[in-house]
Amino acid sequence: MRQNTNSAQIEHREVSPLITSAEIRDALEERYPEVTDPEFNLEHTGIAHEHPLIAIGVVLISSIVLATTDPVRLMEYTRYSERFVRAVAANMQISGLWKNDKYDCSDWECGQLLPSLENRAFWDHVLIGEGSLWKCGTHSQLTRHTDLIFWRGKLT
Repeated sequence: MRQNTNSAQIEHREVSPLITSAEIRDALEERYPEVTDPEFNLEHTGIAHEHPLIAIGVVLISSIVLATTDPVRLMEYTRYSERFVRAVAANMQISGLWKNDKYDCSDWECGQLLPSLENRAFWDHVLIGEGSLWKCGTHSQLTRHTDLIFWRGKLT
């Protein structure tokens, strides 16, 4: 089963150079419209932007597109703050989902960059990246709350 995931990730590398982080964000917002509330965001931050969970999803999928979990490359690609991307990366590393510059997305990856609507494992990974969920055996007090980092970045 591990081999299939690697093959799928190789296919993504061949197809994905044309995909931008903005396209990933737009696809996630289109697929999951209930996550981002632009009116709420505009009212509370003064700008329209995605929800932190969508931003975390963009970082996770970007790691597949770029075939790396390097926070610097992900920060450059997504244009999210260094602090935010490094916090997501730390949470994913603590969970064991990011190891040796690879993302183990085998829980949800299905041969496409975006998970199917009924696949909840992707959102588990997003919540792990957020710091509100962790895998068994990982120390939750080491996780960083990336949603707060994301919001603070939008308010400054």
